[in-house]
Amino acid sequence: MKGSTSPAGERGHQTDPESASTARETARRLSLLRAAQAGDRDARDQLVTSSLGLVRSVAARYRDLGLPFDDLVQEGALGLLDAIDHFDPDRGACFETYCRFRIRRAIRKALTDTSRLIRLPKQVVERRRAIERAEARLTAAAAGRTPTTAEVTALTGLPVETIRAVRSAELAPVSLDEPVLPDGSPLAGVVADPHAADPELIALEHDRARHLTAALASLPERQRRIVNCRWGIGQRSMPNGVLAAKLGLSPRRTHTIGRDALYELRKELDPQGSNR
Repeated sequence: MKGSTSPAGERGHQTDPESASTARETARRLSLLRAAQAGDRDARDQLVTSSLGLVRSVAARYRDLGLPFDDLVQEGALGLLDAIDHFDPDRGACFETYCRFRIRRAIRKALTDTSRLIRLPKQVVERRRAIERAEARLTAAAAGRTPTTAEVTALTGLPVETIRAVRSAELAPVSLDEPVLPDGSPLAGVVADPHAADPELIALEHDRARHLTAALASLPERQRRIVNCRWGIGQRSMPNGVLAAKLGLSPRRTHTIGRDALYELRKELDPQGSNR
């Protein structure tokens, strides 16, 4: 019929206003972007405000991975600011796609760096997300049944050993001072090795050895040599007679020198005790 319009023509005519509106919005955002990159703070604020919905949309995909939602949005906003600063409109790329990439990268980095006391590698965090998405899909498909590791492996393509390693990495650290027994005993008392040396005693022994080394260094050379040889400090001990023959002295003289050396050592190691 003359003058009639085909359905396809009607659809094309109906979408023209939408296309025009989208083009105007794109031009407006591009104008704001250029102004923001030129230092216009008002344009920058308008661009950020209009893009917060995108930030929240991306952040929502990373819920329950170790950071509160508000923190995810904050980290995503930092990624948005980064996108505004670095996007090059002359390269023909889509600004929203670039923003989504920067927002997602900022959130992932925050999850990797700050969500745990012990930082997990980025690769482990990504695998954990893949496993959690697969488990959610399988649980929904099986009417709430917990999926098996084999099912998760089939859906993600990750080996069983990798899935177990990722799940082990998710275990939260526990303080050794945390009470774990009914009587309130801490975890340190449960896992401690009863045969291990007491660290405090080891530290005291090291401290005594350091003081003894310093006191020996203050002795005259002959006294120091007699003490070392006679009492086996840093070497095997020698009987007084053998030591005297080695030094070309009489046993009585060697004994006297050793006694005087011990007296000097006591004064160095315990000045108050030597005066009592």
